[in-house]
Amino acid sequence: MKKTVAVDDSLSPIKRTLEREGYSITRMGDIKADAIIVSGIDDNFMGMEDVMQNIPIINAQGKTAEQIVEELKAKL
Repeated sequence: MKKTVAVDDSLSPIKRTLEREGYSITRMGDIKADAIIVSGIDDNFMGMEDVMQNIPIINAQGKTAEQIVEELKAKL
C-alpha cells in the first residue's frame, strides 16, 4: 500500500525524491497522512501544540533527501 506523506511547501526537492520512491505527497494538515516532513520544528509546531497524532514527524533541517527517505522507511 502506498504511504502518504505531508511535506512542508518549502521542501520541493524532498517532495520529488519521495514521489520517485513511490510515496504519495499531500499538504500539511492532511489527517490521512502517514508521516509529516517539516523544514524545522519550533515550540508550537504548526500552531497545533495541543493536537496529538500518532504518526512520525521528521525534521528535514540539515538532512539530505536520501537521509529523510531512509528515516521515513525506518519509521513506517
